[in-house]
Amino acid sequence: MPTKKKRVGFIPREDVMRIIDKLSIENNLSNSKIISILVEEALSIRGIFNKKNGKVTQSYQQNKDNEEFSIETKLGNHINSGKSTHLNKPNQEDFDLQTYKKFLLFLKFQEMMDKYNT
Repeated sequence: MPTKKKRVGFIPREDVMRIIDKLSIENNLSNSKIISILVEEALSIRGIFNKKNGKVTQSYQQNKDNEEFSIETKLGNHINSGKSTHLNKPNQEDFDLQTYKKFLLFLKFQEMMDKYNT
């Protein structure tokens, strides 16, 4: 079926492809859909894309003419430096909430393990 959407070629590293395959199977989604979700999440974390409304963030629209968002291309270095926006304020709050929830789960797990070991 023809589509008006632009297609993007992607050749992942072997380990990345294994992760994508595993996520596809676990979630019963196509590799393309998994990659689409992962890209949107990555853009959201950088503060460039709002996953909730599916639109480019205003801060990125305002900065796109004045400021570049850099991407680290060196293998092994996953933290970007320079002008790149990692987490804007709303995304930082989402990240903090998610981290807090994971921490609570960890504490619950630790409590269960303590009971099991005694």
